[in-house]
Amino acid sequence: MTIRPTPRRLLAVAAVVVLTLGFQPASPAYAAVDGMTVNFSLFGGTPTYRASGFIYGVSTNASAPSVSTTDQIKVKTMRAGGSQIGCPNGGWVNGSYGPRWDFMRAYYNRAQRTGARVEMIIAGLWGSDGVCNVPRWPGDNGNWTDYTNFINRIIADVRAAGMTGSNVRWDMWNEPNIFFWGRGQAQYLEMVRRGTQQIRAALPGAVIVGPSCACSPNNSWFATYLDYVRANNVVPNILSWHALPGDPAVDAANASSMLAARGMSVQGYSVNEYGAFGAEQQPGPSAWYIARLERCNCDGARANWGMVGQTPSLYDTLGWLTTSNAGQPMGQWWVYKRYADQSGQRTNITAGSSHDGIVFQDSGSRRSLAVFGARAGGAQGAIDIRYTNIPSWLPTNGSVNVLVERMPSTNAAVSAPTVVSNSRFAVSGNSILVPVNWTNANDAYAVTLTP
Repeated sequence: MTIRPTPRRLLAVAAVVVLTLGFQPASPAYAAVDGMTVNFSLFGGTPTYRASGFIYGVSTNASAPSVSTTDQIKVKTMRAGGSQIGCPNGGWVNGSYGPRWDFMRAYYNRAQRTGARVEMIIAGLWGSDGVCNVPRWPGDNGNWTDYTNFINRIIADVRAAGMTGSNVRWDMWNEPNIFFWGRGQAQYLEMVRRGTQQIRAALPGAVIVGPSCACSPNNSWFATYLDYVRANNVVPNILSWHALPGDPAVDAANASSMLAARGMSVQGYSVNEYGAFGAEQQPGPSAWYIARLERCNCDGARANWGMVGQTPSLYDTLGWLTTSNAGQPMGQWWVYKRYADQSGQRTNITAGSSHDGIVFQDSGSRRSLAVFGARAGGAQGAIDIRYTNIPSWLPTNGSVNVLVERMPSTNAAVSAPTVVSNSRFAVSGNSILVPVNWTNANDAYAVTLTP
């Protein structure tokens, strides 16, 4: 999880590639500094809102921010494990498992009200959260009794709470390749084997997630993990990693190659922390991450850089979507709101060199809604958004109405996106060109086309 004293890691980012719903020609040249092309003739798939997720971000009793704040952005993943509760001596390893489980149960109930799944961070329940003392680790000195008892306790508690369905995912450990795991990889892998077998024996339908590493799936640590889980028949249901920073679409392609080389398969991918500290938690990069997650059909959970006892806290802001304490939407919350407003059929878009978006067309409501963003440090200036093969149901008398809204980069409350323009565009050759003066790469834009 992204709750550490200082953000002290950068991951190598692979070169951006064009990934689309299907095949895609090379990106065209633009007179502007960057551009994207929407092709209405290529579409398919209804909204999943799979990128709308976060780690922690609600109060320890799961009552704040308001349920409507999460309902409106159609949250699909809530990831937590009680981290930092009771520190410096919290969690099972310090004899303080109860308060963390109480939070986990409240968090689950909140997720149920919102219609989201929960990813349960077992490391947090143990007490490994980057802040608390961890006097021992599972399997120290070859003794696995404590860990076995720990997993048995969680199994009993999830049964008692009715948390045995597929809407609860078991995240076997958080970021085991860095300081959240205080021993070597071999001991970690033995823990994964024992824990996975124990959970699946008790709950055959349990959804196992791993390795949730602070890494991309392109290195020897990840390769060793895959080789081990394959050899020991403990392959996770969901393969997970973090992008802090990273490109989920590129990472997913690498993961697929690594799996294929081993004859392995999983049910899906989860980038269960995305968005590095700082600029990547602003509207533009947030929208870019949403687009990249959608391209690889990866579930996503927004990172949380808060700390208990500081502002923002780990237990508010939904990962810096809302203001501290008051819970008012900021610019990045509106990115997720416009994402949640999308309906109809997902539509093909060619990404630019540093810009990308997620586009839907809805013939029933005669509307297309797109959310566009730029990766951190992306190009600023004139950005061309080309819409091609506009369907006959969208224009009226040869033109369409184009509403351009900006979600500003700010740490203050934002009552609504800023309307940049609201005007008609003549359709020529079933196409229009919407220019955007993108003066700040940390801003995001929504473009709505109607008759």
